[in-house]
Amino acid sequence: MKKTLIIGAVLLLGIAGAAVGSEIGDLPWNESSIETLRSFDKTAVVRYSNHLAGTEGTPGAMTADELREFEWVDLAGNGKYELASTASFGPCCVFLAIYSQDATGNVSIQSFDGAHKLSETVRDLNGDGKKELVIWTELATPGSWSPTAETPRWPAVYRSEGSKYVEASRDFPNFYDAEVLPQIEKSLGELSRKAAEGRGYRGGLARVALEKNKILRVLGRDPTAGLHQAYQWMNSDDPQDLQCAIATLADIGGHEKEVREIQQALPAAIAREIESRKGG
Repeated sequence: MKKTLIIGAVLLLGIAGAAVGSEIGDLPWNESSIETLRSFDKTAVVRYSNHLAGTEGTPGAMTADELREFEWVDLAGNGKYELASTASFGPCCVFLAIYSQDATGNVSIQSFDGAHKLSETVRDLNGDGKKELVIWTELATPGSWSPTAETPRWPAVYRSEGSKYVEASRDFPNFYDAEVLPQIEKSLGELSRKAAEGRGYRGGLARVALEKNKILRVLGRDPTAGLHQAYQWMNSDDPQDLQCAIATLADIGGHEKEVREIQQALPAAIAREIESRKGG
């Protein structure tokens, strides 16, 4: 990957008096400056971000084309503003960076892999005036998902605690019940019908089921959700099924022997899949 981000890493950086990017850095990030801050364009934001780039824990240097969105947001609802930006350095990943300024002008940065549009990523999910983050997080899957291009993810919720965001998905059941799980059920129904008609979609069906079961486990509604499916998947010759079995069993825990067995069988299954695609 061209750029590297360390999820959840926070680094304090002194920026007062900086010669480069100081247009943003020298201003207080509060109500007194918000109109000025919002007047800066993408070029200025990229220049500021790149001024802080290159240190472990910060987003890498980017171009204006790689910066997707940026917005000044009062995340805590206290009149102090943060710079939220998304950037994409390749075809599959969108990174979110949150820049926060303290009273002395120092900036902390927290970055995540798995953002969507800012309007979908930075949200007040419980109506308390504070913004949560919805981060599409890779499921615990030892090894790669080759030859599958799409890595399974689930929408984890992060809430602010002190100076940084921490994962707190279990505290937001209404979000999952009202928005996420109904859409998953709809997708499962559609994919099941297509699979029954012999139109493929087995891999997609398994990945959506994987997402649903992960959420049920996180919410505490079924600590072993997906275990039965995992045992079915592990007897399949489809690489995606095998990888879904690994992800499920590894996340539930206590199934290290089965995970090792599937990992040993996986390379041959992938080789067969690649060979079959060549033949098709």
